[in-house]
Amino acid sequence: GLPITIWVMIGFFEDIPPDLREAALIDGCTDYGAFWRVAIPLVKPGVVATAILAFIFSWNNFLFSVILAGRNTRTLPIAVFNMIGYEEINWGPLAAAATLITLPVILLTLIIQRHIVTGLTFGAVKG
Repeated sequence: GLPITIWVMIGFFEDIPPDLREAALIDGCTDYGAFWRVAIPLVKPGVVATAILAFIFSWNNFLFSVILAGRNTRTLPIAVFNMIGYEEINWGPLAAAATLITLPVILLTLIIQRHIVTGLTFGAVKG
């Protein structure tokens, strides 16, 4: 998830006019102060959208968990995967577990949907 978060955030930071940084420096801000007081508030929709994307990508991370997790440190997708037996599949508990795992991501997406759309389209139109 890190490459896509960097790629999305670069677009937001490139859209900030350099004049705003210069104005903040003239007003007495340091580079650090200009970053925190000017740049971060301007890219807040991008930070929210990127944080949500990173959460969704890390929530669904299956391959790393299969390779790196031990028997006592399984993630939820691995626990659901392990519910599938060799001889039979118990569809009821499997579907219930899959629904419960997916529910937090769906609820978070529904709650913060406008921030996602605003954040992802914020740097799309140039000109």
